[in-house]
Amino acid sequence: MNLRFISVASALVLSAMLLGAGAYESVAVAPNFHGAPASLEHARGFYHATNPGMFFRVLSPALQLFTLVALVCNWKPAGTRWRLAGAFALAVLADIITFKFHYPRNSILFGAPLTTSPADFDRVAAEWAAGNYVRIAVVLTMVFLLIVSTLHIARQTAPGNRLQQM
Repeated sequence: MNLRFISVASALVLSAMLLGAGAYESVAVAPNFHGAPASLEHARGFYHATNPGMFFRVLSPALQLFTLVALVCNWKPAGTRWRLAGAFALAVLADIITFKFHYPRNSILFGAPLTTSPADFDRVAAEWAAGNYVRIAVVLTMVFLLIVSTLHIARQTAPGNRLQQM
């Protein structure tokens, strides 16, 4: 194995984890936000020790770091440079979406008084869910770019490949 391949494969694994966690939130978590205030009272009680944000606050920066390392390790061979740069940009975009779109809605869903109108809570929950589909599409595109990059690097660095030194 070589550093070029390991760096991209590591970024791919982390991006797949992010994709899976985002999809899980859309399928298993977000539908439970509707039906406030009772649903949010239960969610708030469930998340008393930790919440999904704790996982994402570790995973997302790690993904960005590993994707940046993969980009640096694969800068010279032009075949993967732009795909990895695109994957890194999408990782940053996913965080921008999280901070600018999801965090304000999380504050409403998990911090606003439960006396807020149930219709307002349901609207915010629907916005959060729709925004999560956009974020999943961004992450899915990033995963695709990393898969293509991983395959390309695996072919370039395979034993006996005369392009290996490039």
